[in-house]
Amino acid sequence: MKITGSALLVLLFTSVLSGMINAQSYSTEEVVFKSGDNVLSGTLVLPNRAENVPILVFMGGMYEWGDFHPQREVFIRENLEAVFPPAGIGVFYYDPRGVGDSDGRWSRTTLNGFADDAKAAIAYLEQRREVDAGRIGIVGQGEDGWVAQIVAATAPEQVKLMASLAGPTFSATRQLVNEYHSEYVCNGQDSTSAYEKAVQKAQSHQNWVSAISITRRWRHMKMKLDFDPAQYIREIDIPALFVFGENDGQVYADWAMEELNIIFPDSLPSNFRTHRIAGANHYFHVVPPCYEYEDERVSVSRNFSFRFKEVFQRFIFENL
Repeated sequence: MKITGSALLVLLFTSVLSGMINAQSYSTEEVVFKSGDNVLSGTLVLPNRAENVPILVFMGGMYEWGDFHPQREVFIRENLEAVFPPAGIGVFYYDPRGVGDSDGRWSRTTLNGFADDAKAAIAYLEQRREVDAGRIGIVGQGEDGWVAQIVAATAPEQVKLMASLAGPTFSATRQLVNEYHSEYVCNGQDSTSAYEKAVQKAQSHQNWVSAISITRRWRHMKMKLDFDPAQYIREIDIPALFVFGENDGQVYADWAMEELNIIFPDSLPSNFRTHRIAGANHYFHVVPPCYEYEDERVSVSRNFSFRFKEVFQRFIFENL
């Protein structure tokens, strides 16, 4: 599906409008599929009278202790369901292992284990008569960007494209430093002293996590301590989109871009697209730096970046 220039803007407007006006243009089905010994629960959104439909598999919107983040629902509704099914592209999202209605233990699962679940989801979709098995894309938001990167590198025959939205391109250790550094800066520390404290705090927490994993968050942290996505990013040879928010305190755009340049010192691969979204946070709402939701459910009233929508939708329509 190739769309360029002004035609894309028209499609973006009409697809959103059609989703608002004609909510019956697509159907939603609750499904289950198996990954290893676990039965996972998912939601499949398909255009009506679907035949040979391309599908986007979405993962993301999770707290670091394994619960759904309030941003997840509105992100899926506004950036996926309202846009792609009216335009002929299906959407699939599911409860991660050990979350919601899915079996398993979230905090005891490695990132590669979550990637296996994503591959199982894709294998399930490939068996659906409505789905074009040759046009399935994977989208990971936040930490699930790592999972999308793993799938893109290890199962390119199963996915046609990969989008990593606010997903780190650096190691789990670096990501922990990133979070702590942001906390210190937002509390008034200068960047240099904040960085020194963040490194010390990250090392201390990692030592404790390795010895005593007493909470779900710590057990999950232990499962990803040694993870570095570089080995997977180097192997991605399908169309790949990396999008970062300028005001994202969880994944600094500068750090993420620097890491990509370290992985590819000569130049980024021609199949890679990278974008820094001005004024956007981790969920691509337009907010100032260090913004905190007084009540995270008010995120429904926040505006998603139009530039983010444009970049993300253009990539999907051009490559799926």
